[in-house]
Amino acid sequence: MLGGIDNSLFFEAFAGFVIIPVFVLFLRWAFPTKRDHQAIAERKAIKRSLRELKRK
Repeated sequence: MLGGIDNSLFFEAFAGFVIIPVFVLFLRWAFPTKRDHQAIAERKAIKRSLRELKRK
């Protein structure tokens, strides 16, 4: 090309910007973080009880 851009290279780079976020979202969906829901519930209960004690 005479001073122009390489269209195929441009489209490959642009596709990378589109594909990578989609791939990241897919991986987050496929491998969710391992959160201990029971521990989270216990922490909330402790915080709630502390708030009640502070109010008294």
